[in-house]
Amino acid sequence: MSRDENATVIQLLFDTFNRRDLAGSSLLVTQDFELVDVPAGYTFHGPDGLLQWLQGFLTAGPDAKAEVFNTIVEGDWVATEHVGRFTHTGPLITPAGEIAPTGRNVELQFGEFYHIKDGKIGLLRA
Repeated sequence: MSRDENATVIQLLFDTFNRRDLAGSSLLVTQDFELVDVPAGYTFHGPDGLLQWLQGFLTAGPDAKAEVFNTIVEGDWVATEHVGRFTHTGPLITPAGEIAPTGRNVELQFGEFYHIKDGKIGLLRA
């Protein structure tokens, strides 16, 4: 795939999340997809694993949105810098336990790395 096509696959992931189209998000990953959430110490597998990870953000903040502000493509690898924002109205699950809703605005800055395989995301390291 071309550089632009690889960047488009990743942008579609953010677009589907922002529209709450998690089923659409799951179509963008391979069946053997692996997501490693390094800070949290979690690993998720397959389309269902992606759904579980994304749903965690929507449970904590149903108004969650993600905004990409930098995308770098090198071959089949894509890196993004982006920010996620939400109002903390639901439980946030962390490795240290559940954080009860605070009602506060939350802003999380992310750097993620993706490997594109056959036009889909095969690996995500967050």
